[in-house]
Amino acid sequence: MKKLRLLYIAAIFSLVSCEDFLETPPLTNLSGDSFYKSPSDAQYAVNALYTSFYELEGSAVPYMDILTDLIFLKNSWEAGFFPATNGSLTGDNWWIGQFWSSRYTKIRNANYFFENIDKFQGQMPEAEMNNYKGQVRAIRAFLYTRLMQGFGDVPLITTVLPVEAWPARNKAEEVIGFIMKEFDQAIIELPTEPADAKHGRLTKYAAYVLKARAALYVAGYYNKPEYYEVAADALREVVTSGRFSLFRRYNDPYRDFGALFLEENEGSNNPEIILSYQFTKDLAPNNMTTAFAGPGWKSFQAHQNYIDMFEGIEGWQKYGISFAEMNKYRDTKLKRSPLEGVDPNYDPQHEFANRDPRLGQTFFDPHISQSGGVIVKPGEFWAPANRNFAPDADNDAYFFKKMVEPSNFNPVYYYGNSANNYILIRYADVELLYAEALNETNHTGDAIPYVNDVRSRAGMPPITAGSKEELREIIKHERKIELIMEQQLYWDYKRWRDLEVTMPFDAVFYGYRREVFGQESQVMETKKLEYPKYYTWPIPVGELQNNGNLVPNTDW
Repeated sequence: MKKLRLLYIAAIFSLVSCEDFLETPPLTNLSGDSFYKSPSDAQYAVNALYTSFYELEGSAVPYMDILTDLIFLKNSWEAGFFPATNGSLTGDNWWIGQFWSSRYTKIRNANYFFENIDKFQGQMPEAEMNNYKGQVRAIRAFLYTRLMQGFGDVPLITTVLPVEAWPARNKAEEVIGFIMKEFDQAIIELPTEPADAKHGRLTKYAAYVLKARAALYVAGYYNKPEYYEVAADALREVVTSGRFSLFRRYNDPYRDFGALFLEENEGSNNPEIILSYQFTKDLAPNNMTTAFAGPGWKSFQAHQNYIDMFEGIEGWQKYGISFAEMNKYRDTKLKRSPLEGVDPNYDPQHEFANRDPRLGQTFFDPHISQSGGVIVKPGEFWAPANRNFAPDADNDAYFFKKMVEPSNFNPVYYYGNSANNYILIRYADVELLYAEALNETNHTGDAIPYVNDVRSRAGMPPITAGSKEELREIIKHERKIELIMEQQLYWDYKRWRDLEVTMPFDAVFYGYRREVFGQESQVMETKKLEYPKYYTWPIPVGELQNNGNLVPNTDW
């Protein structure tokens, strides 16, 4: 019923929305004022705003991590922002325009909410009204966080604009101040207890994390180190609440990480999930399983340099392998695996053997070998799906198992009809963020246990760090391993100022390493990204044409 209501109200609010956020809807359409007639309308409006967290593309697939150095999208048509991966992005890119306008449309709907909600004073319990306000406030702050991360200075609009208003861009400092204030008020208004068993509603703990993510971005990207303390304070509330822990249902390092994303484990029995986006088979499904591992799809392929980032089972520190060096761009055609000739447990012809157990839970093992001078990739039989998963194309090898729902294949294959929810916030991310905030505020010793807790779930040995700088690189690495396809890493790279470190201009990325089989590695993609240009996106051309008070971003 909740999802039916969400779809219903989203349809209604599409009447309030408009192509350009600065335009006024036709008088024949339903306006925000005419919609708010009863307290139940407020509930519907809040439900509709949860689509603000829908940052998936196509048929509900997470694509953002193709903007990093880790994975490649085979079919460029699948993601509207694909030009941002290779340096061909322009201001008339439709996805960039949609990113801007859709967020401002939702902000407009949030502003309508605040201009109407108080008319229901006395018609609903005060706690319920505060809960609605807290949810909408947190969502509006999240929307502004994304706009700030994408474009920098953006118009700050907190009321429903009249038709003659053409706002200029506010300085990022103003937007940041508003974001922090909004999250602080939302935390006061939001409940402590979750409203549903599947983590589909905001609580004050989810708001703490969203605030901390924004604060960490400001601290790094804008070089405002005082915001590391803001993030640490927010995350401390989550960590010390005692309400969350890592998913360890099976106490099996070769199973727990992969299983936490499955539909069967997304309920109240999963103490790691703090917030997730909800899907329902047949009614509102996602296409992740098909896109990740479906026959003829397998859209996302790992670069060999990402596979090289997975440590051996005994870790890197035992063998003197540098996390800092591995966080930089590596030409994998010229450079061997960091484990080769160093870790005696490593076999270059069997990449998945004796590695961090998360490797085999993130990707299907292609079981690459050579027969008669020909490379073969028979793939992996995955018992939960009762199916073999093998690469499709010549340069394919490492495609995703993480987030693939086995019930979509067993007993029969359901194309594009997955019901597993998409996790938006989970405790492993919180622990790594908290470790980062502690480390950057000179509490390195206090930070290390949180990194090691995440590693211990995966059966990896604890790390040590002799300096803030060393732990910083370890945390970067751990986030890359733990959070791939969770759409946090691109924003991480930007706030770390690591885009040019990991993807220098003209960087070439290769598919699986063929040299160990007597052949040459094949190019997967070449990135021609210019910096600092690609640290922001262009203000959409349509917005610049419509609003003479807007100015373009530098270099665009």
